Amino acid sequence: MDSDEIQEFRVAHKRRYSKNHLWYQEKDDRITIGVTDFISQEKGEVLRVVLPHAGNEVYVDEELFSIDFEEGTIVFRSYFSGEIIEVNGEVEINPELVDDSPYEHGWCMIFEPHRYTRTQQLFNDFVQVLSQADYLL
Repeated sequence: MDSDEIQEFRVAHKRRYSKNHLWYQEKDDRITIGVTDFISQEKGEVLRVVLPHAGNEVYVDEELFSIDFEEGTIVFRSYFSGEIIEVNGEVEINPELVDDSPYEHGWCMIFEPHRYTRTQQLFNDFVQVLSQADYLL
């Protein structure tokens, strides 16, 4: 793209955006995840979308899914830990949905993040230590 060209892309309301061009829409403690219109404008046509299976657990910074663009493949990583509740198999069959309708029909997955607070985690760790100590006595 020349520096004189103006690039237009869509931005949807009521969503959060990450630096790596993912969008998140929260509803009922679940998060719908997709890619922004900007990334497909930058990287060219979406050629292939590779999604994980529903029911998979994902942890922070693990691979979430990948997309093959005209200009190469991008692996998108998770910002949180949780379970993949549903995947949009339509984007694997018709990857152009990500280009044509990134915020409506081109979403990639629905994710349920773990909601552990630091106090809950410390309590769980404490209970585990106590159960091991009881076993050792």
